[in-house]
Amino acid sequence: MAAQPLDDRIPSRTAIIATLGPATIRQGVLQQVIEAGCRIFRLNFSHGELDDHRQNIKDVRSLEKQLGIPLAIMCDLPGPKIRVVEVAGDGIQVEAGEEVIFNREEKGPCEVPDEIGVSPVLGCTWQGLVDCVKPGDRVLINDGAVRLLATESTDGRLHCRVTSGGLITSHKGVNLPDSTLDIEVPTPRDCELVSWAMQNDVDLVAMSFVRSPVEIESIRTIMKQGLAQSGHERPLPIIAKIEVPPAVAAAEEIIAAADGVMVARGDLGVEMDLAQVPVIQKRLLSIARSLDRPCIVATQMLQSMVESPVPTRAEASDVANAIFDGADAVMLSGETAIGDYPVLAVETMQRIAHESEEWMDSSCGVCNDLDGSVSGHAVDDTHALVAGIHSTVKAVHAKCIVVFSEWGTWSRLISRGIDSVPIVAYTPRQSVVRQMLLCRGVIPERMEIVPDDAILSRDAQHRLADVGWLKDGDAIIVVLGRPLEEECHSARITVHRFGDGIHQA
Repeated sequence: MAAQPLDDRIPSRTAIIATLGPATIRQGVLQQVIEAGCRIFRLNFSHGELDDHRQNIKDVRSLEKQLGIPLAIMCDLPGPKIRVVEVAGDGIQVEAGEEVIFNREEKGPCEVPDEIGVSPVLGCTWQGLVDCVKPGDRVLINDGAVRLLATESTDGRLHCRVTSGGLITSHKGVNLPDSTLDIEVPTPRDCELVSWAMQNDVDLVAMSFVRSPVEIESIRTIMKQGLAQSGHERPLPIIAKIEVPPAVAAAEEIIAAADGVMVARGDLGVEMDLAQVPVIQKRLLSIARSLDRPCIVATQMLQSMVESPVPTRAEASDVANAIFDGADAVMLSGETAIGDYPVLAVETMQRIAHESEEWMDSSCGVCNDLDGSVSGHAVDDTHALVAGIHSTVKAVHAKCIVVFSEWGTWSRLISRGIDSVPIVAYTPRQSVVRQMLLCRGVIPERMEIVPDDAILSRDAQHRLADVGWLKDGDAIIVVLGRPLEEECHSARITVHRFGDGIHQA
């Protein structure tokens, strides 16, 4: 695989995730999206057939090889999707004050009532809705566009009053924010899909509808059981999607159990008071940083670009504020999956990221406590070593950190606190190269040998000098850490000055 200049390969420190769909799989568009700055691609398993996803993976891998740029693929498990069954014709229009009935036995297509005053009867893909929803609970359809209030549940039928009317069409999602749902997570379908992902060159797994750490461990156990068959040495990293109230309540425990977190603002904005979502986003970013987990901010970031070549000013500010708060990645959903301007959406997000990071690097920028200092949780041996690396970087005004990170752990930990200094992370595993793309500011490289600090420094200095990142006298920090699974936590930290000798720290 031919290597590209480092500064061309990672245009911004914040990763951009693009959802694959009809808009991006058109001839030539996928390559343009990569050239615009996208390095991680999302497969939305709620839509499309596995054969389509398999072809998308092949297309990404083909371009990865052709362009010499590492690319990661994240699959998004559907979770327990509760939807209205098929509705006949163009849908059923309901008005405020009318009654709607959910029938446990209704399979569809649901018909528009012929007689005036007769309530429409709907079916649902989850029959437990009739049992779990109590009088006074809200029932929201199509992301809350149609809002109902449960009034009575008898004989397998749930009676609801329409509080905000609209058109109910086939297969629209149903949200039940007030109800305690007796739903198995992960679902049997999730279990099948995660096994498929392990065998089909996927790098990251996003888990929907997480409510507890136990559910994270269930998915991880399934992956462990399939290691031999898939050829993987370890389970794939799990990204916990925080999208329902129980997940918000148990956020710290869930994020600690997972390998990363996604602020899934779409369902959060339906399941909870919309005014709470910005506060929840800031809280989740803060928890993720304190627990050394990468964090993705997702949903409607440039939503208007589904149809417009220009985002709103509010959307541009939204992306920037997520970056200011320490997001490792920002995600595009419909903008790249079905939008009219997928390449322009990535280019726009890239420009916003660039400007935001430049401002953060300037003397007037704010670091938002991203300086990596030891505080609160950072009292164990490993965090003390990471804090020492941060201090050394500042003391010698290092231009770059170079780290050999066999499984990506040391580079991830270092990336939690370094705001502006790039981290070139070497690993012998291509899968780890791809997974490290999620960590803010990390530029992953493959190195098949296990180096000493002299080899690492020499290789890095040649690469960095070739692209104009170093001049005589500039310092780089080289880190060789012992794997964190071992009892003794240690790291060899050396300062190398370009054109000079070696000074050990």
